[in-house]
Amino acid sequence: MHEFSICKNIVDAVIIEYNKLDPKPEKLVATRIIVGRLHQIVPDTLTMAYEVLIKDTVAANSRLEIQFVEVQCRCKDCRWEGIIDFPFFICKQCKSGNIEIVKGRELHLENLEVEYT
Repeated sequence: MHEFSICKNIVDAVIIEYNKLDPKPEKLVATRIIVGRLHQIVPDTLTMAYEVLIKDTVAANSRLEIQFVEVQCRCKDCRWEGIIDFPFFICKQCKSGNIEIVKGRELHLENLEVEYT
């Protein structure tokens, strides 16, 4: 369950970014993150970890929104580029295994949705 360690870093980043806001918002409504499929995150587990880790923080009662990015590769042999059927790292056009990953490794805080009164 690597989701808890990943989520701990996300919550730490959320708190830091929230505290930088000026003027201070009334509350945090949502945290939006981008996650590449290579991280093999289980959404329900990450959401559960988020709910546990935000208790008694400025993020309490906010929701986590996850946007996944599919694994996209470029073939070094035929130059085909597109989404692959993870975990099969082969070119869909020429069936070569000589590919490079273009997308799918992302993991970052996209934005915070806050509410002002």
